[in-house]
Amino acid sequence: MSYIDIQNINFAYHPKRPILQNLSLSIDKGQWIAILGHNGSGKSTLAKAIIGLLEPDFGTIDIDGMTLSPTTVYEIRKKIGIVFQNPDNQFVGVTVRDDIAFGMENLGVPQAEMLEKIDFYAEKVGMKAFLDKEPAELSGGQKQRVAIAGILAMQMDAIIFDEATSMLDPTARRELMDYIRELHNEGLTIIMITHDIEEALWAQRLVIIKDGTVFRQGTREELLKEPVTFIEAGLELPVGLQISNALKQMNALSLELEEHLWESSLKK
Repeated sequence: MSYIDIQNINFAYHPKRPILQNLSLSIDKGQWIAILGHNGSGKSTLAKAIIGLLEPDFGTIDIDGMTLSPTTVYEIRKKIGIVFQNPDNQFVGVTVRDDIAFGMENLGVPQAEMLEKIDFYAEKVGMKAFLDKEPAELSGGQKQRVAIAGILAMQMDAIIFDEATSMLDPTARRELMDYIRELHNEGLTIIMITHDIEEALWAQRLVIIKDGTVFRQGTREELLKEPVTFIEAGLELPVGLQISNALKQMNALSLELEEHLWESSLKK
């Protein structure tokens, strides 16, 4: 049984403009999956639906054997957390220490245990020296790490990263991707929402969303064999893939020309 099982969900902010359309998807526990799509494809709406921030118009979402509903949403949110695109939208505490503590306070974690976990997970994400700092004193990448520490402190099974690197500089982006890989290696289920193909290729499995439904899915090796799939989904190929695609096209034209010349020579 899949850890997350999504069956035929539909969602629309306006009846004439559906965002998700009969979307079905299964995610195994411990898997690192990238949900890839152009802006407006529905991928971030899907992320919000998985953690119960949006309720599908119809269809079902099951997480760890529980069907997501108004009565189960808070229990499910103990299992899966989300790191948003804008780091400033994640901070709810006055300091780093307060922010990491926030989720545990809501769960009723005893104070002594909470203090131990704050120190442990702050150190784990490299933010222990910043525990008494205010959000304004942190970089975007540091704020993302604080958000991750808060999720880890609640000992969740899965983390959704919703375009979490898009506002980071290249160095901070690379550091966050390296840390996501560490989390996956430790057994966490990783769901990465992105429009960036290079970023998506870090994942074990790619799911391409187009027009609110699953357009194509497979391993990175499978999808890289058909780069036109990304183009058809409205995604911009990385420079390396563009060059590779162009070389393949040139090779195909060269073979076609060679065959034509060979046939012409036989007719003479």
